Amino acid sequence: MAETIFSKILRKEIPAEIIYEDDQTLAFLDVNPSAPGHTLVIPKREVPTLLELNKDELGALFLTVSRIAGILENTFKIDSLSIGINHKEEKGVPHLHVHLIPRFKSDGGGVMQSLVENKSQKSLKEIAELIRSHAH
Repeated sequence: MAETIFSKILRKEIPAEIIYEDDQTLAFLDVNPSAPGHTLVIPKREVPTLLELNKDELGALFLTVSRIAGILENTFKIDSLSIGINHKEEKGVPHLHVHLIPRFKSDGGGVMQSLVENKSQKSLKEIAELIRSHAH
């Protein structure tokens, strides 16, 4: 995988507000936050997709996501938390990362479904059958 800004953060070559680190993951504040406490959690192994992590790495990533979610809830007394995964990202950093964005009743944000507007011409049944036909 090509070097990214996250590579430099992992090597501590550029500053980042790191809030948690263990052997397999790193959590740091987003430099362009959508809300106070907007945090990114990344695996230390530089991969672009979830599919490239083994079970232990995947477990470690989501254990850190859960840990940070609890910390953010306690710190900011949030109303909710939006969690989004940038998997095979083309518009930002191509290193797999998870956004944790604290939410508040009056924050003006929308639901996850508001991120994309690309309605299918197929029925839900047709889509389900298509997905099932590719499951192994």
